[in-house]
Amino acid sequence: MRPPSRGSKLIAIVLVAIVVAAGFSYWATIPRTPIETVTHTTQQTSFLSPTLQNSQTAVSSTASASGTTLWINVTATKPVSYYVSLLKSTQTQPYVQLAWELQALPDANNATAVAKITYLALNATNPEVKEAFELMMKGGTPSPSDFTYPVPTYNTELQVLYWLALENELKKDDTLALSIAMVNGLWVTMGEEQVREAVKKDTNDLLTFFRETNELQRQRGYYQLEKYPLEAKICLSWTGGDPARGGRAWYQLMNGSWTGGDIAGGLAEKTLNVHHLITYERRRMDLDGYRWNTVSISTLRRMQAKMVEMHWIASDATSAVRNIEEYFYFSGWATHWTFTQPNDGMIEFDGERTINHNMNNPNLVFEYYLTTGKGLGVCGDEASLIESLSKSWGISTIRLTRTYGTKGGSNHDHVMYYDPATRTWKCYEEQLNIGRSGTWNVYLFAPPVIQHNYFVYRFDSQQAWMKMANVYYTMQGQAGESAADLFFKGVPTAEMRQWLLYS
Repeated sequence: MRPPSRGSKLIAIVLVAIVVAAGFSYWATIPRTPIETVTHTTQQTSFLSPTLQNSQTAVSSTASASGTTLWINVTATKPVSYYVSLLKSTQTQPYVQLAWELQALPDANNATAVAKITYLALNATNPEVKEAFELMMKGGTPSPSDFTYPVPTYNTELQVLYWLALENELKKDDTLALSIAMVNGLWVTMGEEQVREAVKKDTNDLLTFFRETNELQRQRGYYQLEKYPLEAKICLSWTGGDPARGGRAWYQLMNGSWTGGDIAGGLAEKTLNVHHLITYERRRMDLDGYRWNTVSISTLRRMQAKMVEMHWIASDATSAVRNIEEYFYFSGWATHWTFTQPNDGMIEFDGERTINHNMNNPNLVFEYYLTTGKGLGVCGDEASLIESLSKSWGISTIRLTRTYGTKGGSNHDHVMYYDPATRTWKCYEEQLNIGRSGTWNVYLFAPPVIQHNYFVYRFDSQQAWMKMANVYYTMQGQAGESAADLFFKGVPTAEMRQWLLYS
């Protein structure tokens, strides 16, 4: 056989080149699995715990994480170190800090759970996921100077998220799970070991309950809670009411300690054993205190059933809130509510004696209603009941306290709710008509996402006896008419988020 001629070689080379070019053209046009890119931000260590600040190496400000593959297969679990390294390799906050905080947890040795958290962080397409992790990194580790007893040196909000990941699948862009973790970290910070075990179970049960409620909303064609903005999910996930103004004996609530004489037939502080949030900066929370200050999941389930039975639910949040507000406090107050103030009587609930108002215990008030057909207490107790009934159907609420007028004792407490139809936060109009004229000082309870300095105190400028902790977003000296109009019309979700999470 003769060797090919130079002309034949040239033709062959041209043909190969054409084939290669055609193949490259086809490859360039076919769909490919998306690769998410990460933009770099210079690492900040100011939010880290002291231990992590000392151990962590700063990331170069010139590094780039673009081109990093962020899609993670959770079913093919690798060692914990792999996911920690993956988070660090992004060279981007809050993911680098998240890696260090995961390493600091006392029990983060389950690779699947760590993989789920990594997946949630790096595979996010909703920017609120990154925002939630940023808030968690900023506020989830308690400051020892805020307490008189030793507190965890790790991120207790991330600890709760890890517990959730142990027992549940975390959905893509799962800001509901993040919200539940963020608001329950404080109980882990303050609580005894029994409290921490209770939080571990309760948060898992709460995530299940809200996912089931979301499905009920979907089936009825209602707005779904899993589509709420971040601050609405955070408020929805908080089951502690307003523990800075409630607890057991009302006179102990503002000061955190009993400073007067005996009340209610000689019952003093040691007998009342007050379960008030501010007291737990000085003594660790026991299981009784935790149970008193949080609505149980079993109560929420029974409330949900009652909402259906009484036809209180509605396709929109405003109608549902109106239904229960009217039933208990306005058109139906004479039939369905027992007012107790100013008579400071004593009642017993779950083996504990308590003064009969400002109890911050919707479990108690709901049980009283089921037994007698009436609610019990004052405006704060009605607010705690309305708040929990609303949340049982996935309506996000938070507590609003305001003082008005010039005489001592002019104050009122009620709920503020998220209206997904208008993406605003509102109050029921009849509640706003109470003390509408005059000057208002408004205190909007902020869930404990940022734990630092949570217990700094301030006094109300109109009523010096009201000692308010730094758990509130405060609006001082508001014209009552204008404030009422604002809360009736609705505060936009972006403004509410600023008030609750960044003020």
